[in-house]
Amino acid sequence: MKIGLKLHSTNVALISDARELKAKEFFDFVELYVIPESYKNTIENWKSFDVPYVIHAPHSYHGINFARADQLEANLKNIGETQLFADTLGVDIIIAHGGNNGSFDETLRQISLLDDSRIVLENKPKLGLNNEICVGWSPAEFRKIFDEHIINGIALDFGHASCAARSLDIDVMDIVKELMFFNPKIFHLSDGDSLSEQDKHFNLGKGNLKLLQFMHVIPVNGLLTIETPREPSKGLTDFIDDVKFLKKLLATKENL
Repeated sequence: MKIGLKLHSTNVALISDARELKAKEFFDFVELYVIPESYKNTIENWKSFDVPYVIHAPHSYHGINFARADQLEANLKNIGETQLFADTLGVDIIIAHGGNNGSFDETLRQISLLDDSRIVLENKPKLGLNNEICVGWSPAEFRKIFDEHIINGIALDFGHASCAARSLDIDVMDIVKELMFFNPKIFHLSDGDSLSEQDKHFNLGKGNLKLLQFMHVIPVNGLLTIETPREPSKGLTDFIDDVKFLKKLLATKENL
C-alpha cells in the first residue's frame, strides 16, 4: 500500500516539512488539492518537490459544481487550471466530485465534455455538510457512469461510503463491496461517526468507523490518501500521528 499526504496547492510553506517526512518514508505520494488561481504563484514550488502526485480538482466550495448547468463556464475555467497542474506535474489521476443540488445527468454531461481519461469520480455522502444533496453518492449512480463509459475509475472514500450507508440504512461494507466493482484508482481514509449521514473527517482512532475492514479491500499496491484534520499551528504533526496509527492498524491486519 502506498500512503498519500493531502495538501492544498497553496500549502507551499509545508513543502520543507513534507520533504523531511518523505525521506523518513512517512508517505509515498502527495495528493494535491487545487485552490483556484494558485497555479502561477505555486507551480514552481511543487515542481521542485520530487514526489509522485495525484491531483484533486476543486469541489463546490471552491468553484466547481458539475451538477449545475449554470456553472459550466466557471467549471471549465477551474478544471482547466486543474488539468494544467496535472500536465505540469506528470499526473495520471485527477479526482473530481460530482457536485450537489443539481442533476447527476448534468454531471455526466459536463465530465464527458472534458474527455479526459485521467478524471476519476469520488463517491460522496448523500447529505453534505450544509445539508446540500450531493450527486455521485450511490452505487446506482456509479453503475450509470460505467454503463455509459464516461469514466474508467473512481476514488473510493471510505468515510463517504459510511455516510451513504447510513442514508440507505445498510452496512457500510455492502456499499464498499459494490463500489469496488467500479475500478477504484485511489482510496481516501479518515475516521468518523458511523451514525451520521454527514462526513465528520476525524483523525484516525478518534471515531468508530470500520477502519480495519476497509484495509482488507485495498490492493497490495493501492494508493491510500489520509484525509484527516490538521491543526495549522502544528504543521504536519497530526499527519504523523495518523500514519503511525495506520501502520499499527496494518500490522494488526497482517497478523489476522
